[in-house]
Amino acid sequence: MPLKAKAEGVEQQIVEQSGRRVTVTRFGGDRGAREASIIRETSIALYVNGQELVTLMCTPTKETYLVAGFLYLEGIIDRPDDVLFMRVCAEENVADIRLVKEWSPSRTGRTLTSGCGGGTTFGKGRKLKPVASSLYVSTDQVAKSMVLLLQGAATYRETGGVQASALGDGEGLIVVAEDVGRHNTVDKVAGETFLLGIPTSGRLLLTTGRVSSEMLAKAAKMDVPIVVSHSSPTDLAVQLAEDLNITLIGYVRGKSGTIYTHDWRIS
Repeated sequence: MPLKAKAEGVEQQIVEQSGRRVTVTRFGGDRGAREASIIRETSIALYVNGQELVTLMCTPTKETYLVAGFLYLEGIIDRPDDVLFMRVCAEENVADIRLVKEWSPSRTGRTLTSGCGGGTTFGKGRKLKPVASSLYVSTDQVAKSMVLLLQGAATYRETGGVQASALGDGEGLIVVAEDVGRHNTVDKVAGETFLLGIPTSGRLLLTTGRVSSEMLAKAAKMDVPIVVSHSSPTDLAVQLAEDLNITLIGYVRGKSGTIYTHDWRIS
């Protein structure tokens, strides 16, 4: 069911889980001591079949979805049945994943991404292919979806210190995720839809942050035809979107925005 809005109590619970209150001193026109929210950041070391794969720096919300999404988008798993056992322990900063199949980590091809917190991709992952969707949406639907993302991202509104991403259908939002890392937000969206069996093909992927080539590649792996950002794309993201038949839209503010590729999907 599309997410139109979140209840106030649920929003506060999310903010409390992802941030903490501290006393700060402001200077300038609005100076003085006051309380402020700051974002919590933690690490999760991923062990697959007993072997260490990578350590993810993240916001401690939806950690299981983050782990599942990362493994799925990296091509390590293809379906939930590939996972025999998954234990994510936030207190110990460890995720232990046991796969049905034999697996060992590759020692080549690791790339440090441009994401906040120094994201990692192993390069090979899932093969990219052009998105074949014939989805059309209006500029009003794009603008409305971005408004819903900004309204539904409780921690983003409270602190301004995280990024948010969401999967939408043009009328509402289906899944929303927040994190200190832009790439992590997409992994969380992918992981939640992957584990819950929610289709991503023919949907919109929305984000508050800059769209890098790695984020565009994640959208392609999810078979998403339209990527919408509150910020800007990189040149490599634009090039990749052109090659993969993905409509890429940036700087969506109010009713305005900039379409970089495949504007035929937007009426």
